[in-house]
Amino acid sequence: MKKSVIIFVIAIFSGIFAKAEKYALIIAIGEYNQSLTGWYPISAGNDVPLIEKTLTGLGFPQQNIMYLRDADATKEGIENALTALYSEINAGDDVVIHYSGHGHQIFDDNGDEIDGLDEALVSFDAPMSMKDGYDGRNHFRDDELGDWINKLRIKLGANGHILLFLDSCHSGTGTRGSAKVRGGAPPLVPENWTPKTVKDNKIGFGMGTSDSPASRGVKTDQMAKFVVFSGASANELNYETYDDENNAVGSLSYCIYKAFSQMKEGDTYRQVFARIMAEMATKAPFQNPAIEGDIDYAVFGGDYEIQTEYFNLSSIKTDSVVEINAGRLAGINPGTLIVFAEPGTANITNATQLMNSGKVVSSTNFTSVVALDTKMKFKNNQSAWAFVKARTFSDQKVKVAIDPKMDADVKESLQTGISNSSFAVIDNENPEITLSYAKTRGAKTITVNNSIYNKELHKISNADTQILNSDVISTLNNYAQGKIIKDLDYYNERFDVVMELIPVEAQINDDGSFDILGYPDPSSVLINDIPVFSPNVMALIKVTNYGTKKSFFNIIDIQPDGFINPVIPTINDVDGREYVLEPGESAVLKNTLVMFGPPYGNEIFKLIASDKAFNLSATILQHGNSTRGDASNIFESALQVGKTGTNTRGASTVSAKNNDDRICTFEYTFKIEE
Repeated sequence: MKKSVIIFVIAIFSGIFAKAEKYALIIAIGEYNQSLTGWYPISAGNDVPLIEKTLTGLGFPQQNIMYLRDADATKEGIENALTALYSEINAGDDVVIHYSGHGHQIFDDNGDEIDGLDEALVSFDAPMSMKDGYDGRNHFRDDELGDWINKLRIKLGANGHILLFLDSCHSGTGTRGSAKVRGGAPPLVPENWTPKTVKDNKIGFGMGTSDSPASRGVKTDQMAKFVVFSGASANELNYETYDDENNAVGSLSYCIYKAFSQMKEGDTYRQVFARIMAEMATKAPFQNPAIEGDIDYAVFGGDYEIQTEYFNLSSIKTDSVVEINAGRLAGINPGTLIVFAEPGTANITNATQLMNSGKVVSSTNFTSVVALDTKMKFKNNQSAWAFVKARTFSDQKVKVAIDPKMDADVKESLQTGISNSSFAVIDNENPEITLSYAKTRGAKTITVNNSIYNKELHKISNADTQILNSDVISTLNNYAQGKIIKDLDYYNERFDVVMELIPVEAQINDDGSFDILGYPDPSSVLINDIPVFSPNVMALIKVTNYGTKKSFFNIIDIQPDGFINPVIPTINDVDGREYVLEPGESAVLKNTLVMFGPPYGNEIFKLIASDKAFNLSATILQHGNSTRGDASNIFESALQVGKTGTNTRGASTVSAKNNDDRICTFEYTFKIEE
C-alpha cells in the first residue's frame, strides 16, 4: 500500500524555557473514486481555506499546519499523519484536528455500542457497500479515533488543549434536493446482521474516550482539555451549504470560521458553540451540530489573539487600487467605504488623521479590492490599517426557479416582479428557492420550496393573478430580509444586552391574557446544551444589560424556514421606548408569552440593542414600507430592501460612526420539535 507523503516544517525556538506551540492537522477528502469505493465526490476541498483562516486567526503558525488531502488520506495515510503530529507536539501545546469528508455507520466490532453501530470516518479507500469478508479495516472507527485522541491528550498534559472538528455525518438516510450530504449511505453491516433494538441517543460523533486503552491508568486531570465539534448528531444527516461566493462548503466548516472570527476575550468553547448553532440555524436549519468534552474552559486557555476591528493591506495593486485581507465573510461587500490610518490607531474619530479613503469595488470570501479616493503609493503592506467607515448590505440575491408548467400570465407577471426587485433573481440552474404551481377549483396555488433541502416553506393561493404574485414577491422579500438581518452582527460593550427563554407553565384566558402557574427547571429543556421546545411548552423572555449604557432593544424571530417576524416591540407599540434596560438591570418580560409550533427546526431570536428607541415591527410586517423610531438604525435600513421596487442594494450605505458604534446584537438559538 502506498504511504502518504507529509511535509511538516517545525518552527524552532531558542531559549531556556520551551514556549507552548499550536499545531493542526486538516484532513479533507472530497475527490472520492466513486467507481472504486461507491462514494460520490463532495466539496471538502473548499473547506480547507475556511479552516486555515480560522487557525491562522487563532495564532497557529502556517508552518505548523499539516494537510492531508484526497488520495493521500487512506486509512494508512490518516494514521501516518496522526503519528507525525504526535511526534511534534509537547506538553502544554494546543492542537486542532479537522476532518471534512463522508461519515458512515458501521457494524460494531467490540460490543461497546448499544445500537450495535460504530461511527466512522470514511477514508479515501473505504467502501460504501459491504463486500464478502470486509471487516471494516479501511474505515476509521470512533474507537480508533478515541485511542488516538487520548494518546495525544496524555502527551499534551494537563495544560494542553485539543480541539476536534468533524464535518461529516453518520446516519444512513437518502435525501432529495441539491445539497450534498456527507455520508447518507445505509449502515455497513454483514449479511443477515440483526440490529439491537435499544435506541441509542448518542450526541455528536458519539466518541467515548474515557475507557480507551491509551488512557487507562491516567487520571483525567493529567490529560489535555478535549472538545469535539460535530456537524450533526450520530443519527443525523450533515448537509453542505454555500459560502458567500456561492461555493459549496461544509456547513460546520463555514460556521466554524464565522463563529471563531467573532470571539471575544475569555470566551469558552460553550460560547463559541452557541455562535456555531446560530450560524447553522440559517445555513443548515434542519440539522443539529453537537459539542462534547470540556466545554466550559476558555478556548485554548485564553492563549490566542482576538481579531480586532481593523484589516491589513494584502496587496498594493497601483497607486489607485489596493487589496485588504477581509471580504464577504467579514461583512465587507462591494460599496463598503474604507478609511486608512496609521498602524496602531485605536479607533476612528473626528480627530483621527486619515491617510486615505476608498470604496470596495469587488469582494471574495477573504479579500476586498478598494479603489482609493486619492492616488497614493503605500510603502508596503504594513504601512496602513484599514477601517470600515460605512457598510453596505450583501449584494447577493435570492436565486429563484419558476415552475415551467406555470400558466403564461402568472409566469410573466412573476418574472417581471422578480427582475424589478432588489432582492431576487431568476436562476433555473442552481436555485435556492423553487416556485411550484397548481390549480384547484378556480384558485391558483404557488408553493415556495427550499430547493437545497427539499422543504416546503410556504403555500399561497388566490384566484387573482396580480394578488397571488404580489403575495409571492412579499414572501420572497421577507425571506431575503431574514438573510440580511441574520448577517448583521455587532458587538459593543456599552450596549451588551443578552436574552434567554425561561420555560413556564401558563393558562391562557378567553380574553387573550394569561396567568403563570409555575416555573419548571430551565435545565429540563436543555439537550446537548441547546434549548429544545415543543408545542406543549411555553416560555417567558428574560433580558439582561451587561453593558455600561442605557439600552433600548428589539427582538426579531428568524424561523427555520428563513422567514422573519417581530417579537418585541409589537405593531401596537409606539416607538419601542417601553423596552429599555439600565446598566446591570435584568428583567423578565411578563407581558410576552412565547409559544412554539411549526415550522420545526432550529430557530433564532435576534436581539438588537441601541442607545435610541426604535421599533422594527411595522417595517417587517409591511415589507419595508413603514418606519417607526430611529430611521437611521442600520437594521431599519436593511429592512427597507425592496421598498422602492428597484435594485438599490449595494449602493446605500449607513455611517458606521453614527450607527454601528451604537449597536450591539445577540443571538439566542433554540430548537422547536414536534
